[in-house]
Amino acid sequence: MADAPAPAPRELTTATLLEVFGGTKGLIDSSVPSTVFVVANFFATRNQAIGAAVVSGLLVVVLRTVRGESLKQAFSGFFGLVLAVLIVRSTGKGKGFFLPGILITAGSGLAFGISLLVRRPAVALALGAIDPRYAVWREYEPLRRACTRSTAVWCASFFIRAGVASAVALSVGDAAADNLVILIVINAVKWPLIIGSALYTVALVKAADVPALAPEQPA
Repeated sequence: MADAPAPAPRELTTATLLEVFGGTKGLIDSSVPSTVFVVANFFATRNQAIGAAVVSGLLVVVLRTVRGESLKQAFSGFFGLVLAVLIVRSTGKGKGFFLPGILITAGSGLAFGISLLVRRPAVALALGAIDPRYAVWREYEPLRRACTRSTAVWCASFFIRAGVASAVALSVGDAAADNLVILIVINAVKWPLIIGSALYTVALVKAADVPALAPEQPA
């Protein structure tokens, strides 16, 4: 059986790096249900707001299907949405809607931290999906160091996001305005940290000056 073809190399940019982690569109799609829930909660009952959020999550899945895009993140996001709905229904508190997202963010930080402990930095693994030449990170010290440092930054960013969101959720009440505060703070912290981590990673990796792959020799 023939070996699976290696991933086609792509230029390392902030956009291509974010694509490996779900892409900007995926990050926006994952924010739709919570945004719909918070807005609807101002004008409708709690149950109606939940219903609107579920419908918006289903629409994201449908739109991705129609556009022929990957459904992996859409389905994982919808699974998180179902958990959020169950938490809200069981606790009776709208801010419980944000708990799955906080836990997923903290879990991502934990996963990145573990990747550092086992000396397989998550960023190094992600880079391999962008360009096979980054597979030399184990032997090429500048790249290994860049991947380790950038993975540590991503790890810290996840924990900062989860910590800030948790602190705000615990400090406010459960009125519609309070849920709006949580949503605003989550996004105000989320996007600068994601974009900043991506820019830092790209800068470090490019500074490592990874050598190009040697052309394959004819058989």
